[in-house]
Amino acid sequence: MAQRANFRFLTLAGGLLALAGCATSTPQLADSGLSIPSSVKGLVGSTPQVLNADFGQPVLRRVDGSAQVWLYHSPVCGLDVFLYPDASGTPRVSAAVPDNGDPVSCMQSLAARGLTAAALERPAAS
Repeated sequence: MAQRANFRFLTLAGGLLALAGCATSTPQLADSGLSIPSSVKGLVGSTPQVLNADFGQPVLRRVDGSAQVWLYHSPVCGLDVFLYPDASGTPRVSAAVPDNGDPVSCMQSLAARGLTAAALERPAAS
């Protein structure tokens, strides 16, 4: 029962993100020479191999039935990437949700390879 509720939540989150992506245009990172998409919408359809090449290993992977959730962190944001198997069984990105509410700044920070697990750690006491 809990897996079904999680699946529905992930499906709803992906659908809402897809709708939000249709209404907004985002600038590209063409000037920087990077091939990483500057919008979360640009990640849709990507395979795990593409994610690993663009962002490296996620700080967290969660498997929920046939769905996977990968979490990436940068100094600016956390990015939840939802993958579901396609017809051939290959996992593909169906949605990506930044936790800072600003997909452009999030993707730019990830593209700059500012990935860190420090966002998950408590600040050191001085």
